[in-house]
Amino acid sequence: MLSSNHAWGLPRHSLSLVVVAGMLLHIVTARAAHAQSAVIDIGSNVGLPGHAVDVTVSLATSGGLQVAATVNDITFYRRAMTLETTDCRVNPATGKTLSVAIVQQTRSSRTMRLFVQSIFTAPPILDGPLYTCTFHIAPTALPGDYPLIIRTSQGFGPTGVEVPRVSGMGGSVAVTLVLVPSVTPTPTPTVTPTSTVTPTPTVTLAPSPTPTLDPCPPDLMLDPAAGPPGSQVRFSGRCYFVHSGRRGTVYFDNTQVGTVVGDTAGSYRGTLTIPSDAAVGTHLIHIASPRDFATASFDVVPLAATCVGDCNGDATVGIDDLLQAVSVAFGDAAPSSCASVDANGDGTVSIDELLTAVQRALDGCSSAPPT
Repeated sequence: MLSSNHAWGLPRHSLSLVVVAGMLLHIVTARAAHAQSAVIDIGSNVGLPGHAVDVTVSLATSGGLQVAATVNDITFYRRAMTLETTDCRVNPATGKTLSVAIVQQTRSSRTMRLFVQSIFTAPPILDGPLYTCTFHIAPTALPGDYPLIIRTSQGFGPTGVEVPRVSGMGGSVAVTLVLVPSVTPTPTPTVTPTSTVTPTPTVTLAPSPTPTLDPCPPDLMLDPAAGPPGSQVRFSGRCYFVHSGRRGTVYFDNTQVGTVVGDTAGSYRGTLTIPSDAAVGTHLIHIASPRDFATASFDVVPLAATCVGDCNGDATVGIDDLLQAVSVAFGDAAPSSCASVDANGDGTVSIDELLTAVQRALDGCSSAPPT
């Protein structure tokens, strides 16, 4: 017969947590197929140097999620193309307004923030185009694929509360020298010659100076630019030194963490993993071929997984914390109500993170992170 205090050899508190863990797995399995989410998708287009191209940003939702307003950033390489705050226009079918601002600018990149807002009413936005921006390709832009990076992506429901699971998908503008548009031929007008034609004097103009494009901008774009040890970081840039399949070496401080290969024009992109033993603080990510040609700073923050699931910050994980974590995982509670359950900081709560929270409840927050 089981003791009232130590059923199955476990203390009553631990037994309750084991039962809750089983309930969590059941809830996760039953509701995973109905998870609500939304994606803000930056489109892509192709254009010639000196021309303008339209890029349309769209919204796609699933699981019946209602989104009435959005905000997202777009970062682009400003030496290959330009985009001003007046170059974007909202899709009239949304019934919303569009606000655009420049939030960051370096010598070679610019980040724009775009708000699709509800002013008087807040009906949900139907899936489809949110707005369109016209990018002006520089006359000196080299052929290649120039990424449009989305760093911030948020959505808000009809009540004004932020909705969970809103992610972003980047796009690109491809610059080409061969583009055959579909054009209807214009008939050639018939000109009747006049009896006397006075020749127009020829005027020779001095050629305009051609701007010089930096063959290897030093800016290296990171997404994200901060995170705990073990984080996955996307990076991108452009450098002629790695064009046409040439290879560069990626370093975290003085540790090699990967290699990268450029395309025909020298554009490159890849993913690196922050070393698991990286110290908290600012570190240097740089790419060399053989000398450094691109650098960026990455801030290593404390690993949140030491107490995953401690919603109220009391250094313990109780049953109330676990139930709150489940509510966050399925969008029934705001992410800020239990931020610690998102151990890897990717904006979503996975089954592994919920199970880690249960392990924290059993073993305590002071124990080593579970393997």
